[in-house]
Amino acid sequence: MADAEHGGPVDALCECTWGWNELKPGDNPCFHMPQVHPLQEKGHTVVGVEFVEKAAQHFFEEHGIEPTVSEEPSIGGSKHYKGLDGKISMYICNYFDFNSDVCGQFDAVWDRGSLMAMEVRDQKRYVDLTKSLMKVDARYMMETFECSEDQGQGQGHGDRHGREPHGHHHGNEHSHGHPHGQPHGEGGEDFITGDQIKALFGDGYEIACLEDKNSPPNDFAKQHGYISLIYFLKPK
Repeated sequence: MADAEHGGPVDALCECTWGWNELKPGDNPCFHMPQVHPLQEKGHTVVGVEFVEKAAQHFFEEHGIEPTVSEEPSIGGSKHYKGLDGKISMYICNYFDFNSDVCGQFDAVWDRGSLMAMEVRDQKRYVDLTKSLMKVDARYMMETFECSEDQGQGQGHGDRHGREPHGHHHGNEHSHGHPHGQPHGEGGEDFITGDQIKALFGDGYEIACLEDKNSPPNDFAKQHGYISLIYFLKPK
């Protein structure tokens, strides 16, 4: 459930001063969407959750990792892909069926677009489940997108400062990371603001915007005319 490449958000995340660099080899991060190989190379054990099996197959093929494939009885027989070195695992299931009984709690979570793509009615449920998967001192990083100003005047739901945006993004490009296997539909937010994230996670977390519309766009955002917003949360 993570989507990052060398030089992308995950590398920046590992170096950020909020404590991600305190992750030790053997710590257990959980990620949304599958391109998280850089963290495995740093010695971490990485767990992903994907709805679409093809995404898992593509990840292991792309990185030349030979996986074992088994059924996971605790998630109704969902498939479990695991690299032979045991450092990367990926579960093929609805995210809402995943729980800490499967493989414990995690030291860090990287969410690219999943919360943003969620139906509004499911956002609190999603956050509560994610918090139940996090250790008490775990870090949480998420990326959202909005359209750049030159992409037209779309109908949005307010930016992170509560202003109306100039455009909107439905997160359809990340639908394979959506727990239901599809992008949000009617009733979903175009993107999620910092205030909304803070309200969903509660007062127990500090939140900072690490990258915003004044930061250099990443390649994906630049190609599609999006502005990348990256938020980082840690427990108070």
